[in-house]
Amino acid sequence: MQMIRLLFAATIAAFGAVSAVDAADARACRDADDIGRFQGSSLVMCVNKDFAEYVLPTGPMQNFDFDTRRATFQQQLPLEGRLSQNVYAVPLGSSSAQVFRNFRELLQGRNYSFLYEGKQAELGDHFGSYFESVGPGTQLLGYSPDEARYLAATRDDNGSKTYVALYVIEYDDGFDRDFEAVKGQVLVRLDVLRTGALGNQMVVISAGEIERKLQTDSRIVLYDIHFDFNSAVIKPESRPAVEQIAAYLDSHPGRGLSIVGHTDSIGGPEFNLQLSRARSEAVVAELVGRFEIAPSRLSAVGAGMQQPIAPNETEEGRAMNRRVELVPR
Repeated sequence: MQMIRLLFAATIAAFGAVSAVDAADARACRDADDIGRFQGSSLVMCVNKDFAEYVLPTGPMQNFDFDTRRATFQQQLPLEGRLSQNVYAVPLGSSSAQVFRNFRELLQGRNYSFLYEGKQAELGDHFGSYFESVGPGTQLLGYSPDEARYLAATRDDNGSKTYVALYVIEYDDGFDRDFEAVKGQVLVRLDVLRTGALGNQMVVISAGEIERKLQTDSRIVLYDIHFDFNSAVIKPESRPAVEQIAAYLDSHPGRGLSIVGHTDSIGGPEFNLQLSRARSEAVVAELVGRFEIAPSRLSAVGAGMQQPIAPNETEEGRAMNRRVELVPR
């Protein structure tokens, strides 16, 4: 037990020695809360999103499609929440095994449970291409598999959960415009996603507002009907919005609505067309089954990714494109 305490204390010292922002840190980047960095590292690039969809690899790479930049793993977790993605450059002289071990011991000491870990060929072909294709670091992470190490971990924080993806390499090849690495230098990609940390910031539209908008517009855009990632199951927090649609229909018994589902561009045209149709059908089923709206007054339409209202190149744009619209019949 004494040896474990000494090892953990050494790990904390290695991380805690650089708690202040280093002079070489990229602008607007900061360490993930309660994890920090390896001693002497610089935080050279980052991406932070208040809300994002994220696939956490929990198994080896199964396939990477270089045309679509899409990865599939033997096991994976689709997640959504507040996301930070940091890339650290470690001073020359450290190995990926050393840096990885320090991070691993720190996470273990802070009550994280490990979902998967592996190194080098155990990770499958082109594992680094996933981190090249999403978030910061690009080719620096995708072209250096020889000393690569990875782990996925999670911790329950009083009802919310934190997920960690840690990818450590010794740089061999690849270019990134934001940082020039030195051959053999350890680079760390640390992704931290927190679920349950965000309240619903959208105001639920009322039955009266539905009536007013339909008098002036040809459709109503809703962002308060929510689904899990790649799922057509309506989430419980969507019920207030569905209740207001039902209230509008109850107060106007001669009217009908088309429920039109829209998606972002992730997943391809055919997949998104089917997903949007399934989601609109789920809303219709909820109105019919729970609120006893006559099926003849409703129709489900899937528009997929064909009618974006914002660019799909950013998470903010994709979030705007994932929507349900009400169209009068």
